[in-house]
Amino acid sequence: MKKINLKQWMIIFLSFALFLSSCDKDDDIEPIDDKSPTDTTEIQGPYSNGAFITNEGAYGAGNGSISFYSYEQNTLTNNIFNTVNNRVLGDVVQSITIHDTIAYIVVNASNKIEIASANTFTEKGVISDVINPRYYLALDDEKGYVSQWGDDGIVKVIDQKTLAVTKEITVGIGAEQMIIHNGLLYVANSGGYANNNTISVIDTNTDEVIKTITLDGDSPRDFVIDANNDIWVLCAGYVDYYSTPMTETPSKLIRINPTTNEVAESINISETLHPTCLEISKNENNLFYGGGYGVQGIFKMSIDDDTAPTTALIDKSFYGLSINQETGDIYAMEASSFTDNGTLWRYEDNGTELGSYEAGIGPNGAGFKKK
Repeated sequence: MKKINLKQWMIIFLSFALFLSSCDKDDDIEPIDDKSPTDTTEIQGPYSNGAFITNEGAYGAGNGSISFYSYEQNTLTNNIFNTVNNRVLGDVVQSITIHDTIAYIVVNASNKIEIASANTFTEKGVISDVINPRYYLALDDEKGYVSQWGDDGIVKVIDQKTLAVTKEITVGIGAEQMIIHNGLLYVANSGGYANNNTISVIDTNTDEVIKTITLDGDSPRDFVIDANNDIWVLCAGYVDYYSTPMTETPSKLIRINPTTNEVAESINISETLHPTCLEISKNENNLFYGGGYGVQGIFKMSIDDDTAPTTALIDKSFYGLSINQETGDIYAMEASSFTDNGTLWRYEDNGTELGSYEAGIGPNGAGFKKK
């Protein structure tokens, strides 16, 4: 047998060392495609430190998009999903939810929920077994919920590892925003294109409706939890455009006692103003509401007040409203038309303007990561 001399041993050793070194570098970059769709152990990326803005786009045009506001650069970058994945997002981007490092993008008219890394915005999967979805809410790393207008009001339970629908829960027509509190899922039944005035209460252990709360306000849309752990629901009121003359019911703020799941307080907002967005301040002591078609102003109200304010904190018309719970800043979305780009406005919680930025078509809300 031929012997290996010292020089040959050195070449073999160096080759092996280079091989190990290259393996170590590859291990630092884990391909997303090899992971579970909702794996949350990803590296940081260009979208790690900021907020995501949903732009509906024009109905039927398939030009909905996501914009990214960078905290560090104070800039807004548009159409990031298309830029990263080289394809359009879909028709009517309704909402976005961030759970850990995963972004769930609800695309209403395309009947799907796109899933992307919230750090890199690389696509990770699609939930397609939904009809006119509205909002997504994750319970934990294993399970999530989708509200949808299709099938006359359904909440679908999602296995977040396989992205499969595991159960359908019948709620009220026009299932809209959801909130989880004390192990219960509360669903606002808005009525969709008609009218409803109920909240479905679902046990997240059994995924069964345990109670239906009837409100004295129409078209419940949005929820927050205050510093006293009470639940507030915003009822936009119902406008019947087809009646002659046109009729409308008042908008209201209604407080729910989560111990009894009964209405504890009902406050009239307006007979003619129909806001659709409700937010809570960083300290959870003040309510902010506004947003929607033809709604002028963002209003601020203490949770201890028993009457709604008559003067707007910010006297401007907005389509959407969100608050960053880490900073307390207000993100207000202006959509003057659905053919041209809209505007993101940022304010301090006292109404002081912080900046404005050109967004996509029809901006309607924001999604924030929790630090």
